[in-house]
Amino acid sequence: IGQHHAIPTRHTDDDLSAAWQSGDRITTSSEDGDDYAVVLRSFQTSDTVAPTAVCQNITVSLDGSGQVTIASVDVDGGSTDNLGIVSYVVNDSVFDCNDIGSNVVLLTVSDAAGNTDLCNAAVTVQDNTAPTALCSDLSVYLDGSGSASITTGDVDGGSSDNCSISSLTLSNSSFSCSDSGSNTVVLTATDGSGNSDTCEARITVIDSVTPTAVCQSVTVYLNSSGSASITGGDIDGGSSDNCGITTYALDSSDFD
Repeated sequence: IGQHHAIPTRHTDDDLSAAWQSGDRITTSSEDGDDYAVVLRSFQTSDTVAPTAVCQNITVSLDGSGQVTIASVDVDGGSTDNLGIVSYVVNDSVFDCNDIGSNVVLLTVSDAAGNTDLCNAAVTVQDNTAPTALCSDLSVYLDGSGSASITTGDVDGGSSDNCSISSLTLSNSSFSCSDSGSNTVVLTATDGSGNSDTCEARITVIDSVTPTAVCQSVTVYLNSSGSASITGGDIDGGSSDNCGITTYALDSSDFD
């Protein structure tokens, strides 16, 4: 049975430890003893390689409430790392109507060792949601000159848009005596992105202005049979109306 022998070791900056074993061993070397040690060396490794951030540009559309949210990976264009990427973070992920157009976001990718890299991506925000046009029917009265006009606000019944309505237009806003009665007009609501919607409103045009009757005196002569007759035009002295006079009626037109 051999004796315990210490195995000399050379000290370095690395941590060393020895696990001693004892017992009989049959070896072919005269230098080997029956006791031996297993030397364990500890190494500390670190990852100093930063990821490579790669971005891609994207286009997104606002929803019905005028907002859209992106995820960080949406703008990732294939970022890589030697040991793998553990997080993707963008500096801005929520967009609304004020962001319509191109927006630059910053993507930060990180690995488990805390190494990071950055890249920029363009996020193009679009509004593809059309307004909702709502109409109200309306009655209008011709004035003394036989005309009437309306505005978009007169027939707009509460039109709305996820962002805002930039313009309201009417297919017809002016009416005259020839339009007396029911008329259909189209209201068009358009938002800032050019999306539009239409609705129809019934415009009832009313002439409530009474004519102005003007008479003149006339002298008539009986004929040989002792009778005479007149027409409304004979005694009309310049009667007028905003839409024109269609008939003249007399309470008495025959004389004898």
